[in-house]
Amino acid sequence: MTAGSQVPTAPSLWGNLHSGSHEVGFRTLFLYDRSRTWQPTRTYDGAFSPDLAGRPIQVNVWYPALAASSTRQMTFADYVDQTAPDTFGKFNEIMRQRNRDDATGSVPRAEIPALLSAGMSARRDAPSAPGRFPVVLYFGGLNAQINANVILAEYLASYGYVVAGISLIGSSGDQPSQSRTADDLEASVRDMEFAWSVLQDAPDVDRATLAVMGHSVGAMEAILLGMRNANISAVIGLDGTYGFPGLSTVLTHAGGYAPDKMRSAFLDLRRAQGAQGNDPLDFTVVESFRHSDRTLITMEKIHHSDFTSFATLGAQFHVPLPTDYPLNGWNRETGRDGYERACRIVRAFLDANLRSKSEAITAMDREAMPGNGLNLRHETAIPPPPSPSEAAALAGAQGLDAAKRAFVTSCGANSVASCMDIDRFNNWGYNLLGQQQPRAGLAMFQLNAWAHPGSANAQDSLADGYLAVGDKEEAARAIQRAIVLAPGDALLDPAARESFLSEEKARLRKLQ
Repeated sequence: MTAGSQVPTAPSLWGNLHSGSHEVGFRTLFLYDRSRTWQPTRTYDGAFSPDLAGRPIQVNVWYPALAASSTRQMTFADYVDQTAPDTFGKFNEIMRQRNRDDATGSVPRAEIPALLSAGMSARRDAPSAPGRFPVVLYFGGLNAQINANVILAEYLASYGYVVAGISLIGSSGDQPSQSRTADDLEASVRDMEFAWSVLQDAPDVDRATLAVMGHSVGAMEAILLGMRNANISAVIGLDGTYGFPGLSTVLTHAGGYAPDKMRSAFLDLRRAQGAQGNDPLDFTVVESFRHSDRTLITMEKIHHSDFTSFATLGAQFHVPLPTDYPLNGWNRETGRDGYERACRIVRAFLDANLRSKSEAITAMDREAMPGNGLNLRHETAIPPPPSPSEAAALAGAQGLDAAKRAFVTSCGANSVASCMDIDRFNNWGYNLLGQQQPRAGLAMFQLNAWAHPGSANAQDSLADGYLAVGDKEEAARAIQRAIVLAPGDALLDPAARESFLSEEKARLRKLQ
């Protein structure tokens, strides 16, 4: 927008959501990740035909834009009937049919024409607004169509965010639908990583301010991406499946799942217990993110699908209520109101963590005031354990006890051994010795032996550390402890144990 121009008017499908100061642009990218395959390459009888195109990925991007007379505001039908280059014809037909099925199944048949003609905020391929903007990567739910949260995407773009969603597909052209398998979760995360590698070259993208968000199963994919990309500042789960009874293992058994690696600010936004059925909530996964600032918000009178744009469609087009479970005070209006509130909470969380706006926390707290049907809980991050280099610096500056206290604080109820990788710290100690830093190397070995008191090898390395600083007496004591520990050290197999003991006894004789 130019200076002095009016704030864009939000379309009717937005309900009571107010537009930000930016016009909204929309563009679609069709990409091939040639590092992977999509079409089958081998038949049952062994015939081989390589897939040289690669895995197809559609990326839909909403962004802050300039109003241009050459671009018109889109309708809902423009999102449904997507177009693609000829080389993506088969893939595009699968995705377009998914869009159509979702649209026609969302509203009563008589309302389909009204839905398709409904005006939206975005303008296709409008010029980008000047500047660089924070990015939000979005995963839809299991097999969700790519525009399932189009209203939230347009809403965030109007407030100065670039939002990107990807097509959600299975392992191959023969299996285009997703399932809740570790392989399919991994495939979607890799799809988003590939999309992000391309989006970073866009002139309106701020590579330094990045968030990832997902709904349902997509929330698990968002978490996995947050764990493996240290540049992500915020992760948002919208009624994430990991919080449903019995389904947390879908995430915890996924490849690369490591709760200690979750360092981004985390928002878990979900329906309250009893809002849709009476199954209890499972916060085990969220509570394991000890090194992340966590905000947990539950909402009453809202259903799972109300965390997507369907909430507004259901209210706008008077979709009949389901009758197969207790409604618990929920209806289409409460679902729409909850969705609008969820959109505002998401924006406030992003403003707080990507733009460091202190007033955004106040806005989020205001949404969760008593009487609003929300409950908010905040858990402050516990500092992560020091890395080897950080531990060496801390020990050098403040002493060994200060480094030990840092590990005790970080590990909490877990054992210190679980927070300190024995091989990593052992190797770092020898690296420091090789760099002619014997005191720092000794500190590494001392910490390792303290954290792993049953390790004979840790004592052997500790002896090397003492020898490096010329303390033969302490080195001999460490070797004696290694000899005592070796018979009960489960990390030593019988052959290694015999050899280890022989070498240690020979070392001890030389020192005595």
